[in-house]
Amino acid sequence: MPSTPALLYCAVNGITNCTNGIGRQTKTLLATLEHHYRRLADAAGGPFTPYLAVPQPGPATWGFNPDDLTYARNVVGELGGRILTLPYNTERSLWRPDTWQQLSSGAADAARTLAAEHHHVLAIAVDTPFAGLARALSDDDVDVLLALFSTAKITERPSPDPTHVAWEHKAIAAVNRSRTTWVAGIGTYLTSHLRDEYGLDATRIVSWPSGLHLAAADLAPMNAAVAETTVRRFGIPTDRPIVAAVGRTDRTKGLDQLIEALAPLRERVHLAAIAVRTDDERAGLLDIYRDRCAELGLRSTWVGAFHRDLPRALAALPATRVMACPSRGETLANIVFETALWAEHQGAVVLAPAQDGFPEQITHQHNGLLYLPGTHGALARGIEQALALTEGERDRMRTAAVERVRSERDAAQHLAALLKRFWRTPPAPADTLTGHPAPDTRPPRSQAPAITTGTMEAAP
Repeated sequence: MPSTPALLYCAVNGITNCTNGIGRQTKTLLATLEHHYRRLADAAGGPFTPYLAVPQPGPATWGFNPDDLTYARNVVGELGGRILTLPYNTERSLWRPDTWQQLSSGAADAARTLAAEHHHVLAIAVDTPFAGLARALSDDDVDVLLALFSTAKITERPSPDPTHVAWEHKAIAAVNRSRTTWVAGIGTYLTSHLRDEYGLDATRIVSWPSGLHLAAADLAPMNAAVAETTVRRFGIPTDRPIVAAVGRTDRTKGLDQLIEALAPLRERVHLAAIAVRTDDERAGLLDIYRDRCAELGLRSTWVGAFHRDLPRALAALPATRVMACPSRGETLANIVFETALWAEHQGAVVLAPAQDGFPEQITHQHNGLLYLPGTHGALARGIEQALALTEGERDRMRTAAVERVRSERDAAQHLAALLKRFWRTPPAPADTLTGHPAPDTRPPRSQAPAITTGTMEAAP
């Protein structure tokens, strides 16, 4: 058996596509492996082999991009790993518990196979579709880290799908019972939510904060001239202050609330919104948003596809006064962290609701602005406050924002600490709210038996 441990990262987005926040997290992992592998290996106590597990690409793959797959394959291939595709019924929606069960079972087979090849395996199960991995591997000689980035009780409020909630409850119950499964402490709000709403045992939490590959080229600030050219290419005028927003056409993102809040400011601002259709959208929300802006006489530009340069340009554009995040439910918004880096020299200040994970990202009037959701007119007043900021106030907030991200959100540092915890020192998980360590309750390691490959297959 090889002396190297194996890292198995299971995700539904970011390997063959990149269309949401989970995809951006996967891209962050790949960039961290690509540029910081030596640092990670030092922390882990020696070389390790990375593997990626992804749903078999097919008709249900949201925004399939062969370039994404090539990049992912090259990164892990250079380090001795490979991409593992997990079969499932591609003619049905990905967002169903029966589909998630198929994916989790396939990932469990893959982890067991790797356990026969490597002396340690850490399987990171990313978000709800792979939450079943905690149950499937709770009795195996594989460490599982369930990295939930949200829950149905957050993203589907006020009426979450009961089958989604039940799936998540079963996953957390499995973590609480097992000695080899854990939950990632992504952030303070989510940790509290999982403890209070799902009964997560605090001793099963391992700190792994959400982060960025800070040196990524696509996170560097864009100069003003290039930003101007870029937004004009998408038909966005710059003769008025711009209110920008980036999100999916999902009610959770609250873009409808932003439209209504901007109606009284129709003569003063231009709304520039990137609203990418979700893979299961049926309501035609992008057209509804455009039509509502027309009814209100609100000047707006709606872009229905994701282009990485556009949010970067909008954030860095001097005419952009605010990057609005009117979400109804959000754990930690990538756009808040990214805007801080993009707007380092000029551009947007972030405005977000004072709920969920936003207060751990933004301190009001220090590195951004917060408003009280549910309070009549609060979002509109927040936008007016952002528009009224002096250049000195904006500069101070942007500087505080970028300094905070750089000091707190280094993904390489976070991953190195995680690997060290599992592979170099006994992983005594810390309660991310109190910081107090909990005892390691894992059983002694044993030799893994020979296991057939099951549903695991290499990507073509």
